[in-house]
Order: sequence, then C-alpha cells, then structure tokens
Amino acid sequence: MRNTLAVFAAVLACCFVTVATASQDGLQIEIQSPSDLFVAANGERTIEVEGVASRIGGVRYLDMMFVMDTSGSLRKTDPGDYRSLGAIGLVESLSPRSDIKIGVASFDGSGNLVQPMTSDRGQVTRALRTLPRSGSTNLAAGILTALAELEVHGRPGSSRVIMLFTDGQSSRSKAHKAAVKAHAQGVTVQTLLLGSNRTGGEILGEIAWATGGSLVRVSDPAKLPEAFLNLKTTGVDSVTLSANGSAPIPARLAGGTFIGTLPLQEGENRIVAFATSIDGQTRESVITVTVRDASCAALEVVAVKDGRPVLSLNSKAVEIVVDASRSMWGRIDGEPKMVVAKNILEDVSYWFPEDLDLALRAYGSTSPSDQNNCADSTLLVPFGDDNRESIRRAIAGLRPTGQTPIAYALNQASRDFSSLWDDRAVVLVTDGIESCGGDPVRAARELREQGITVHLIGFGLGDAADEDTASLRAVAYASGGRYVTAGSAAELQEALMQTVATPFSVFKGSIEVASGSLASNKTLYLPEGDYRVQLHGSSPQTVPVSLSPRERVTLTLQKEGGFVSHFEQRGRIEYRSCEDVAATIERLEARQETRDAYQTASN
Repeated sequence: MRNTLAVFAAVLACCFVTVATASQDGLQIEIQSPSDLFVAANGERTIEVEGVASRIGGVRYLDMMFVMDTSGSLRKTDPGDYRSLGAIGLVESLSPRSDIKIGVASFDGSGNLVQPMTSDRGQVTRALRTLPRSGSTNLAAGILTALAELEVHGRPGSSRVIMLFTDGQSSRSKAHKAAVKAHAQGVTVQTLLLGSNRTGGEILGEIAWATGGSLVRVSDPAKLPEAFLNLKTTGVDSVTLSANGSAPIPARLAGGTFIGTLPLQEGENRIVAFATSIDGQTRESVITVTVRDASCAALEVVAVKDGRPVLSLNSKAVEIVVDASRSMWGRIDGEPKMVVAKNILEDVSYWFPEDLDLALRAYGSTSPSDQNNCADSTLLVPFGDDNRESIRRAIAGLRPTGQTPIAYALNQASRDFSSLWDDRAVVLVTDGIESCGGDPVRAARELREQGITVHLIGFGLGDAADEDTASLRAVAYASGGRYVTAGSAAELQEALMQTVATPFSVFKGSIEVASGSLASNKTLYLPEGDYRVQLHGSSPQTVPVSLSPRERVTLTLQKEGGFVSHFEQRGRIEYRSCEDVAATIERLEARQETRDAYQTASN
C-alpha cells in the first residue's frame, strides 16, 4: 500500500509540475462588455464591466459539470439539502451574458448523467433541485461520468471545470485514476467536502492538487451556499477593476465570470481589469471607452425694447377678427364658446405691450343667421393710441347671432390698416369655416400681397375638426401665417399670444430644426452644435448661437432706439436625452444632401 501511494505521489507530483508550468502561461482575462472603443452617449457616468477570466483553458467558453454526491449519508449530514441550494446559487450568480454550458452528474454506487450540458440555466437548476439521497459513495464514477460528457460536448478552447461535492470518502485508488484522466483531458476539479472526514479530505485535496483546483471544507451544511460561491472555479483568485488610474475596486467573481461597476468621466476612459490566479500569476485586459455627452441644451429666445419685454422688436399692427356667428353658442367645458373667447380676449388685452397697435373686428355679430347677411362684419375698434379700454368694452358687448363670412371680413380688414406699414397681421379666431360662399384662401393671398399676414386660431372645432382644420389651415398658409388649434380657455390664451408675437426659426446650416415665437415662453431642446436664430418680420434679425450639452442659453434680442443688439445668459440644466432630436436633425440633413445632389446632377 505504501509503495502504491509513493508511486501515485510521484505521478501527482509530475502532474502538478505540468499544471503549474501551464498556469504561468495560461492565466487569461478578457473584458467582454463593453467592447473596446465603445462610445457612451446616454449621459450616464457609470458603466457595468463584465468579462471572463481563467487560469485553465481559454476564456472564450466555460464548460462546467457539477458532480454531486447523492449517497444516503446526506440524509443525516445535510437534511436541509443545502448542497443543491449552494450549487443553484452558483449557477444564478454567473453573468447572464457569458457563454457558459453547464451539466449535472451524480454519484452514489455508480455515476449518472442527470443533465447533459446546456446553456439553459433553468434546466440546470431544476435538475439540481431533484437530486436523490440514497446509496453508497463512488466518487470516481461521478468524475468519469462528467469527463465523458465533457469529452463529447465540451467546446474547443473552453475552460473545463468539474465542481465535485461529497460528504464522505471513496476508493482512493479509483479516485486517483479519475484525477489523472481529468488532468490528461485538461479538466480542473474543484472539490468541496461537507463534514470532517479526514481520509475524504485527503482524497479530495489530492484530486484538486493534481488538476490545478482547490479544496474547500465545510462543517456546517448551512454554509454550503457560501462555500460554492467561494470555489475558485477557473483558478482565478480575484479580479479588480479601475478606470483612468483610479484605485482598483474588486469585481464580483463567479464561475470564471466577473462583473463590476466603474465611474467614468467625459471623454476617453482607460478601463483595466486585473486578474490574479490562485498561484499568484497576474494579467490584465484593457479597453478604452469614450463618454460623449449627448444630452440636450436648452434654448430660450426673448426680446426687450427700451428696457421692457416685448412681443416684437418692430412696431407691429395686429387686427383681431372674432367669429361672432351663431355657432359660437356651442359649449366648451359647460360654457358657451363666445363667453370663453370674450373672457380670454379681455385678459390678453391687458398683457399686450403698449407699443402694439391693436384693432378689433367681428363678423356675424349684428344680423340673425336666418337673414343670411354675408356682409355682416364690423370694425368695432380701429387702430389708435390708448384704445385698450375701448376694445374691452367692445368685446363685452359681442353677441353671436349671424353667419360666417370669413372672406368678406378679411377683405374688409385689408382697409383697416390704412397707413400702417410696419409688421402687420390679422389674427382670426373662429370655430367654423366659410358659410357665405366666399373664397377666404384668395382673400388671405391678397392680404399677403399687401404685406399682411393672416394667423388663424381654430377654436373649439368639435367633431368637424378634420374637415374644418384642413380648410382653415389653407387660409393661414395662403398668407404665410400660422394655424393653431385651441380646445380650451388656456389653449386659446396661449394661441393668441403666439400668433400676435413675432415668430422665429432656428437653423442648423440651411435646415430649419425648430421654431417658436417671442411670446411663447417655449424652451427648445437641441443637441450641441452651432445654430442661428432668425427673427421674422419686416426687418429680419439673425443671431448665431452655440449650444453645449446640459447648458441653458437665454438669447435676448434688445432694441434701443433703432439699434438691435443681443446678449446671452448661460446656466445649467439636468440631463435630458437628445437622441431622438439628433436623429431627426440627421434625417433632415440627409434629405437636404440628397436634394442638393439631385439638383447638382440635374444642372
């Protein structure tokens, strides 16, 4: 017996030297996620780093076999079946992204393949939950069953590992032969012993030593789940992560996979994963990740004239034309539309700046609808100085009674501006389309020829929204104006302020990417870049502006006397994704490039 052990010790020594020599060259580590040169553009400042590390075989694949003792003694030593819980815990701790195949073999008096190797971890955990506990202990039979499965289904270049669990001892000579065969096939055996069986511990230690594995002893079965996690599955003792030379932080290591979270900084980041094997060898994997802040910038455009906020930098004349036809008795939120409109018009008359020339016209307000009076349009308050109170009294006296002669009212409005030649606009508030057979689109086009823009607010259109919207939008577009819908008092108020104020557009290159008005109080969210803001009107103003991520820029256009200047106020905003806006701008740019290329080819 002593001679046999001496001979086998020599064999094991030979095996150990071979394993140790291989391990010096065999430690490998690879960061698999994120990929090298990855660009993070979502505004986050941390990143999850995952990869694989192994001192045995390659790092591309891990092929693992659980070899589980199912002998009857476990009924006494592990009545709570912590062996299964421990193995399941190890399976569940493995990185879900890693390419791992796992199988389960059991042994009592003989070996049994319980679960062939699979990538389906659910199947593995189900197999581990149903292991029996009966019979004797033939440890070698379990190892040989696992080796046969690895030989048939193991992948080229994989790290091959057996996770061997038992609570007792077995035939020493057969176990030794199985260990030699495992070593010959490049399979590491990690061993875990439940209990204090001295001979069993020696056998497991020799198997682990011969194959480059390790032995873990557990006396309390309740500690088995933790013990399974502590097994150095692929011969790696630890992995640490660092970014840009920061202090290393330990990664969570399980089954040759590692995972951890690192802080990043804007720009280029050098990420290092550093592995140490159980025999002290070290190796690192390095990738570069670039953080590009693709969050939005916020742009607001306002105007100031002679120190006061204004809706326009130029003298502006606006005539409000109010629909007072019978249909305005329709209700919104329980109130007649006419009542809602009158209240809002009265309110906004206080807000309009003093330098805004304002007039008020109505149609359908004097003749009953059954008279079909298609010339029912009256200039209630002409343009003039200090006429706000007159406008409010006229609004209070409106009564909806008649038809909807939109074309006639627009034709009459063209005469109301008289000698006013600055920015001129008509703002028409209506709940319906032409009812007198006129051509409001033609009337709007004629106003445009006189330099007068028609903005149209569709108010409380109800069920006829689709048909009426198309008709009313055509009126506004014929004069180069805007069409805005309003379905509530708040929306009508906002629509009036937008249509009265001077509009502006934001361009990137030759492409319009956003628009607004000086009264909208609207914040525009745009990707970083160089833009120009163009203020429309009789005297257009164009101002360049540069935006950076997470920056709030308030662009103020200021007019003192006849001179217009601008200044910027810059602050910060919270992260706001700009991916959708950037994608839209890229599509617009691509279309423009296609049009330019087509035009060049045509010429």
